[in-house]
Amino acid sequence: MTITVRAEHVYHEPVELVAATHLTKFPNEYDSNIISCCVIERKRESDGCTYTKRVAAVRNVLPSLLRKVETLQVEHFELEEECWWNTKLRKLMVKSHNLSVSNWITMREASVFTPHQHNPNWTHFEQEGTVTVHGLGKLGYLIEVFSKRFLSAGAQHAITITEKLMAERQTRITSVWYSEFLFA
Repeated sequence: MTITVRAEHVYHEPVELVAATHLTKFPNEYDSNIISCCVIERKRESDGCTYTKRVAAVRNVLPSLLRKVETLQVEHFELEEECWWNTKLRKLMVKSHNLSVSNWITMREASVFTPHQHNPNWTHFEQEGTVTVHGLGKLGYLIEVFSKRFLSAGAQHAITITEKLMAERQTRITSVWYSEFLFA
């Protein structure tokens, strides 16, 4: 069985700021589950898009009851994220999937950040995530139920973190601008 979680949000910031925040937000002080995040590849493609591939180490949050399978008894999982930032279209596309334990669990996420239809200075965010557990019987069902709740809460948590980081970034920019203006 595959569970699917969808999230949608409108950021009251331009897509450029939301995209820059997304591409630099991990690790941060607000999410202790992201242990590390390393850029593996970054390149400018022939169509003008900037492509970024990152690998993140994410803390294993499965309760011990659900770690009956030996390969699930790890401290962290690795996730790969690919991003395509198209500055001309003002569109960020993100796809991610798990690298660890993929023989038992398949996790996938796809997100799109675009200018809001009614206000181009805002950002419309859509995300769909799926989790499929392979061949674990009733334990697999329990993992899927846990994953659905965790992914739903995680999507909202990620939105909140992005909002906080953008607010901090705006405060730093504003304070630097004012300080240079006042002391010029």
